[in-house]
Amino acid sequence: MDFSYKNLTVEDLKKINFRLNSLRESPTIRDVYYKRLTTYVDGRGDLTELWSEPWNKKEDVARKIEHVYFNTTHEGVIKGWHVHERTFSQYTCVRGKMQVVLVDVRRKFPTFGYVDQFIIGTQNPSLIVIPPGVLKAWKSLRGDSIIVNLLTLADVKDNFKYPWDAILKEVWEPKNG
Repeated sequence: MDFSYKNLTVEDLKKINFRLNSLRESPTIRDVYYKRLTTYVDGRGDLTELWSEPWNKKEDVARKIEHVYFNTTHEGVIKGWHVHERTFSQYTCVRGKMQVVLVDVRRKFPTFGYVDQFIIGTQNPSLIVIPPGVLKAWKSLRGDSIIVNLLTLADVKDNFKYPWDAILKEVWEPKNG
């Protein structure tokens, strides 16, 4: 490998010619996968499957999960940016409403510089599969939001972080107008 994300600097990020895409449910970044989840509702409550092994036979969900956590983000707070070199992340928001923003920083990919945005949460249950080399951040748009992350590796050294305001400060919702 001739490049490591541990060598990627904020100055490098600021030089990228971003191709910003509007909020969507169909990613433009290569290898990013979006799945609208189904919620089953009855008189007792509701149930939403977050991940299922049979999905990987016909869908682009990660096939091996090593580490799962949830992260609470207070309303209006932005968490990120970070990127993994070897780990796939799979995000879903199980409480609240979140804006997830992805940036392809894989220099050799045709979607280098592409920016995808998604709104996920209890009213739009979704799974976003994020490959290594895609920078990510999120913002809680409603209440204390909880994101669940299913990772393919449990290696904490494979997590390279940047300040939330290093790039794309204008991307965050809500937008007035």
